[in-house]
Amino acid sequence: MIRSTTTHSHPICPTCQSDLTDKEELPRFSAEGGTKPLMNDDALNLYEETNTLVRLLGALAQAGPLAVAQYAECVNASPAWAYDLSRAAEELAAETKRRLDLLLEAGRIWKTRAERATAGGKEG
Repeated sequence: MIRSTTTHSHPICPTCQSDLTDKEELPRFSAEGGTKPLMNDDALNLYEETNTLVRLLGALAQAGPLAVAQYAECVNASPAWAYDLSRAAEELAAETKRRLDLLLEAGRIWKTRAERATAGGKEG
């Protein structure tokens, strides 16, 4: 669930959406463009990270069934790791959904800022 408590820029954890201001940097899954946490309004880099996750999901969706089929053909049994592969796909899909939600929230922040700037300009 998106926490929309503020429209100012602050670094956030892409998974739990915690504010990381003045906190130790964390290693980030599928980070694009550096190791620093992204700001909650960094729409471009949030897009790039989400795009990376979508590409990873696509690769898994294409390669996974082929790998299982090839293994099953060679060994005449389902691979034990097929369950883990399925779990990896589920986790990746869930993280991608979280990143898409962050991207949507960044868009809302920018929309709110634009509306405030437009409203302020009309009144002045």
